[in-house]
Amino acid sequence: MITKIRALLVSNLHLTSLPARFTNLVLAALCSFAFAAPSAFADCSNKALARYVTSPASPAVAQSAAAPLNTLKNPPSIVGLWNVTFSSGGQVVDVAFDAWHSDGTEILNDYTNPIEGNVCLGVYQQIGPLTYKLKHPSWSFDTNGNLQGTVVIHETVTLSPDGISYYGSYRYDIYDTAGVFLEELTGTIKATRIHPD
Repeated sequence: MITKIRALLVSNLHLTSLPARFTNLVLAALCSFAFAAPSAFADCSNKALARYVTSPASPAVAQSAAAPLNTLKNPPSIVGLWNVTFSSGGQVVDVAFDAWHSDGTEILNDYTNPIEGNVCLGVYQQIGPLTYKLKHPSWSFDTNGNLQGTVVIHETVTLSPDGISYYGSYRYDIYDTAGVFLEELTGTIKATRIHPD
């Protein structure tokens, strides 16, 4: 892949007279800007609730379905990476990758448009043998990147006894920029663990 991109750079930017090392540095810099530019937004307010979406295929989850469960603890823990589906009224409204960490923090990356914010952070606590509650504050932006307010996401989920899935409910509390409560949205969650194989 890098060789093909380097060849395109050489032919399109007329870099044939430059050493390969310099061309590779230019390639690395361009890739860094293209793929690693941080988002200035952190929404996760689930803009998809306004429009119904289909769940994108996730090869990571398909491979995990056949994965050995020797990475799980007994009793199982929620710590790990999950493919999560949010539904409301029987319709899928969002899909995300969700990482739950052993220190009680969580990071969710959904397929919301990055300009609206698609990465957000949360904290969780175990409230039962296999049950957890999560609080997930986030900023809310419109499609032009203008701040609209905040959203506080509350989840209560229960881990399956084998530790390969969880299910539960969510509630979105939506506020404007002055902190005035606007709306509450609710639904269900189901998730499948992603294994490292």
